Amino acid sequence: MLRKAFIILFNCIVASFYMFPVGLFFLPETVNTKMIIALLGVMAFGIECLRKKELSLSKPVLVSALLAIIFSVWCYFSATANGTDDTTYASYWLSFATWLGGAYFVCWLIRESEGEFNLDSLTFYLTLVCVAQCVLALVIDSNQAFQRFVDRIFIQGQDFFHEVHRLYGIGAALDVAGVRFSAVLILLAHQLSAYGKVLDNRRLAVFFFLSYMFIFIVGSIIARTTWVGAAMGLVYMGATYAKVNRGGLSSRQTGFWLISLGVILFAVVVSAWLYNRSPVFRSNLRFAFEGFFNWVEHGTFRTDSTDKLNGNMWIWPSDPWTWAVGSGIFGDFAFGTDIGYCRFVLYVGLTGLSLFSLFFLYNGLAVSRMFPDATYVALLLTALTFIVWLKVATDIFFIFALLLSTASLTEESCTSCTT
Repeated sequence: MLRKAFIILFNCIVASFYMFPVGLFFLPETVNTKMIIALLGVMAFGIECLRKKELSLSKPVLVSALLAIIFSVWCYFSATANGTDDTTYASYWLSFATWLGGAYFVCWLIRESEGEFNLDSLTFYLTLVCVAQCVLALVIDSNQAFQRFVDRIFIQGQDFFHEVHRLYGIGAALDVAGVRFSAVLILLAHQLSAYGKVLDNRRLAVFFFLSYMFIFIVGSIIARTTWVGAAMGLVYMGATYAKVNRGGLSSRQTGFWLISLGVILFAVVVSAWLYNRSPVFRSNLRFAFEGFFNWVEHGTFRTDSTDKLNGNMWIWPSDPWTWAVGSGIFGDFAFGTDIGYCRFVLYVGLTGLSLFSLFFLYNGLAVSRMFPDATYVALLLTALTFIVWLKVATDIFFIFALLLSTASLTEESCTSCTT
């Protein structure tokens, strides 16, 4: 039992350092944990090649790499053509390789230590990581001694988090955390849906549901972007049950959802009690669910973030050249907008935005073919990219890298998810 617990803990630490990369006080500023894990991934891939006595990469990985290279070249062309030195995404192929290498090591490590590996295993570990990050964020926020300890060891721009009074874990903060929480909530929704088999194990099902609620609530306090994945997950679960169980829920499913309803009611009662007695909890809860509080109190569903985005951040090019090729400028908040679509178009034009979009569309298609029973998961993860771009320019290839690696390390994709 102790050995099993140690294995799970170690795997979670590695997975966390991959999903939520941070710098360490004894490393150069340009090196983070994701890079180290990516190097380990290259070694793991080498070991696999020696075992199989062949050097092989799947077609989806090769095509995805080609698209990443094409996008990188276009970004370099845009910067060169505009005479700028902003090559933020010109090296995207390196970021692609780093994410893929790190994902391969995470999946390889779990398979080697557990003896088996599939989409269920990946979801279990990513869930543990997100739950742990939420717990860490709460502890860091409430314990100054622990906060100082974390701030000494990990380099993650925490001075800014203190300035804007935002919760953070170890590498998990702001939209970075929100996007990752969203992706994991979608995977969790698949496990809890009518297509998953997790309900066969009631204890695991309850753990997944409790984790879903915990990540949703605390994750929304850390970053309201978590709402996107939570909403998509709830719609997915509802749609699958409506489709598969047109004649009504089975007794097993009814029992699980009755337990879940009890958990929700308990969480509401506890939250209401804490809201009335803890100013800190009240402030955090109002931030996480600001839209609903404004709707109840003022009759309008709005947040400070949406006001800023809808106010003056929809900034577009003013000439045909920038629309087509871009200005070659991305960094330093040059145009005064955070919106992903605006920033990519202003940086590399509609051409660059189309290439980057094609990259994610292909990855979503590849994942859907590798995991036939998780087609809707691939669709939702792809949609997540384009929805999040309405708020911020970000890259969620990390989750596709994990799924591509999972497929390459299993003899049959997602056999445990077969209905």
